[in-house]
Amino acid sequence: MRKIIVMLVFSMLLMLSSVAFASLDDNKVSIQQQYGDYRLVIDSDNQLWTRADWDEKGFKKAKAASYRYSFSRNGIGVQMEVMYANNKPDAVVAAQRFTPDMPITIKEFKLYFPEVYALTKAPKANFFATHSSISRNFQEGESPVGMGILIRELSGGKYYTLVAFNIQDEGRLIKDIENIDEDTYIREFIIERASRTTVHDNMDTSNPEWKPIKNYFN
Repeated sequence: MRKIIVMLVFSMLLMLSSVAFASLDDNKVSIQQQYGDYRLVIDSDNQLWTRADWDEKGFKKAKAASYRYSFSRNGIGVQMEVMYANNKPDAVVAAQRFTPDMPITIKEFKLYFPEVYALTKAPKANFFATHSSISRNFQEGESPVGMGILIRELSGGKYYTLVAFNIQDEGRLIKDIENIDEDTYIREFIIERASRTTVHDNMDTSNPEWKPIKNYFN
């Protein structure tokens, strides 16, 4: 048993030391360094292109809306779709969606996504849950309750970093904020921009839509 625990700890330390911090200031080059080359392109007409076809002729005919990457973390496959601010080579991330092959619990999050888990340790990280929609970029079916982390430090001088989680309870929908805990499952999550106006309207009011919750990622 001790040997297994030591191996798990070593594996986690290795991941933490080799994976960078997730950030909206990432661009196409840094994303490639962290996650490898993109596999597919989704154009503005919602058509899929393989990388080979896109590099050969696709970019001449259409505009890229997002890029899809595939990688594995501790035996779980992950699909990641990235939307960039524009089509320039140094374009920064506007939104980044992660969808693991199977849901993972909040307490497992740091094992599978240490670069995103690092955001939970940011000095200005605010944890919240809400009955209102957090993101328009989810693709899976959503529970009536969503969960998020807001990093109240401006990225690029304009936006806050928002991490939005599509959460479940072992496949069941979560209907009450009080039902969230460390064993809650994450079906998909998104790192995206949040404007000052959005934050103010949802968090800085007398009756905020985004309700503060405990940090269950520890």
